[in-house]
Amino acid sequence: MLYNERMEIKRFFVDRSNRIAVGQKIEISGDEFVHAVKVSHYKVGYKLILSNGDGMDYFCTITEVGKCSFVCVVEDASRNMNELSRPLILFLCAIEKSDIAVQKATEIGAAEVHLMISQFTNAKVQNMDRLHKIALESAKQCGRAVVPEIFPPIPYEQAIREATNRCGQTVFCYECAKENHIHDVFDKKAESYALIVGSEGGFSEEEVQLAHSLGAKTVTLGKRILRAETACIAGLTLLADEMERYENSGN
Repeated sequence: MLYNERMEIKRFFVDRSNRIAVGQKIEISGDEFVHAVKVSHYKVGYKLILSNGDGMDYFCTITEVGKCSFVCVVEDASRNMNELSRPLILFLCAIEKSDIAVQKATEIGAAEVHLMISQFTNAKVQNMDRLHKIALESAKQCGRAVVPEIFPPIPYEQAIREATNRCGQTVFCYECAKENHIHDVFDKKAESYALIVGSEGGFSEEEVQLAHSLGAKTVTLGKRILRAETACIAGLTLLADEMERYENSGN
């Protein structure tokens, strides 16, 4: 029997609706079959990790390989340690480099990415299939058990209301802010966090006032004006770091 124990054990994803249990046989088809068998040349006896978005890693061995699918048996399961313990959600004005923002948001640990159309948004048309694929590939690369959901662009007002209604704390990155860094406003007790990042043209004064009126906390990411994709990376990293530092402190 062939094994790949000396190789990197790769991760594959199945639909979120698929429940997985130890001892269960799972049939994999579609793009993940192509990735495993046609691209990576996986065979009977090869090991892999399956994920369905529930935060668990399912360790499997391939038992059958067909022309269009393969079957693996689930031998063990454990909690994935690379996921944040609370949801971190990015609300981003659609930009030309949304692909970079989605890639890095996935690597940092975002649970969802919501695109929005603000007053100064230019890149209103987005290739959603490409963004979903980038999120999937990035989740595999960084060892996550969850692929972030990517949502198509919606109007700014709708998005900001969803962020403040759904999340325990909403952090608003504003290029004109002079005070308050993420560390200064971080709510340790919030059950979830939303990060708001604007387009290359920034936010209008009316959009900032709406965010304030709904309870969003305005922060600066430093003295320099950042590109939108850079602001995503900086803001998400700082917010995720605050989350993990608080969790690790045991408070």
